[in-house]
Amino acid sequence: MARDTSSPDRLYGRQPVVYGTVWGHTLEQDGSGFYNELFSALTSEGLNGQVDYKPMPYRRARTQFKASRSACLYPSALSVLKAGGDDQPGLLESQSLFQAQEHIFTRPDSQPPRSLADLRGKTVAIPTGSIMAKILKGSGARLITVHDETAKAQMLMTGRVDMMAGMLPNEHLIFASLGTHMAAYDEDFTLLEAGIGVVCHDTPENRSFIRTLDDRIKSLQQTSAFREKLSEAGIMETSGIEASLNGITPAAGPRLRFVHPGRRSPFSNIR
Repeated sequence: MARDTSSPDRLYGRQPVVYGTVWGHTLEQDGSGFYNELFSALTSEGLNGQVDYKPMPYRRARTQFKASRSACLYPSALSVLKAGGDDQPGLLESQSLFQAQEHIFTRPDSQPPRSLADLRGKTVAIPTGSIMAKILKGSGARLITVHDETAKAQMLMTGRVDMMAGMLPNEHLIFASLGTHMAAYDEDFTLLEAGIGVVCHDTPENRSFIRTLDDRIKSLQQTSAFREKLSEAGIMETSGIEASLNGITPAAGPRLRFVHPGRRSPFSNIR
């Protein structure tokens, strides 16, 4: 049977396969967590039943994505993959849901580092399989890999490590779930900042999938319910450019990103 080509953005053949990078509280393998909830909202209209979403441990998801040549990875960004050395050709990315930032955190009663030089001789917990191993190589820190983001935060708070690498808004959500004060960090010492979305191998089906996602993201970002969900994670609309250690910065202009305490501003243009 000949396929209907009247709609160029219709998905044909196989369902898009999206590997979700499980790392704990914010993206659980059982489908719960902040990022799973965002993905559900992202695919609930226009893609309902057409996406094969497979949450699995972070390192395995990255390995499966790299080997498949046709799958997608979430949450991710091309700039993050490139910073980690996965600069393979033929990848596509969606528009970003919001900007995320990577920092080094210390206990609330400690002075956070202001540069890589401050990590020398310190024990730093990092997510297993993350690009932090490459970024922090040569810093003089002793790196400890941890599979679960909640366990990583607990290691910091109990003094088992001096510092930890973590991403915002994730750490905001983790410490809130633990019912404890947010770990300290220097907002001017950013390891990287990148727009979080979906990255796919370049196939005809995935081009159509990305176009559909982009339309959905644009629509979601204009709704009060979606922005309220982001607001609960500390993500609000800001403007301007902030430098990062790796030169990974978004374009100038308004964008959705984690707003540091004391610098919050309300959303605009909510409908």
